Amino acid sequence: MTTIADLDYTDNMASSKQPFLTDIRETLDSIETYLNNSVKKNLVQLSKDCFPSGYAFDSDGLGQFSTYSLFDKQTGVSTYTGGDITISTTGSWTDLDATNAKISFTPEYLAGDFKVTAQFMVSCVSTNATNEIEVRFRLTDGTEQSDHIATVHLVTGVTGTTFVIPTTLMHEFDSLSASEKNIKIQYYIETQTATTLKVLANTNEPLNIQAEKI
Repeated sequence: MTTIADLDYTDNMASSKQPFLTDIRETLDSIETYLNNSVKKNLVQLSKDCFPSGYAFDSDGLGQFSTYSLFDKQTGVSTYTGGDITISTTGSWTDLDATNAKISFTPEYLAGDFKVTAQFMVSCVSTNATNEIEVRFRLTDGTEQSDHIATVHLVTGVTGTTFVIPTTLMHEFDSLSASEKNIKIQYYIETQTATTLKVLANTNEPLNIQAEKI
């Protein structure tokens, strides 16, 4: 690891007589130069490498983060098992369940990036031999949406058939501010013919969402 040079202040003062004012100033100037060019700049450099731009030194000797740190990053988990969610709205992005299919958290102290992952099971039950389903899912905080959209597309040709498909969504939300965030799951049904479509949310197949500071 790179080391920081030791303080080597200028000392032109003689031990046998009182120092001149110019000698004192020269010594103090050398100490000031060291503090500004070595101590201060290295602390600022360290903060830029470790923390977002909003991080501030306030000279109180106390950590800015009350709960988390670089080595114990903020995380949150939301699990819903209160009942399967039937979905049927077609042609537009719709909240899966605005109350339960979401995770709420407040980034501590600073803006930052968070990775949100959602895992759930999609159940498709055909009610006619001529059937098809195409549905997409995404994550959103109301402003930013996930880039990678999970798609379930089935054409079975058989009535009374049940398919259960594990689905995972993942997105990195950039520069979230230090205020409460609500990340929701939304769906978009492109096609639904002779099928009943549900997102499972029970004790055996929980709907799970996790947020993690990155």
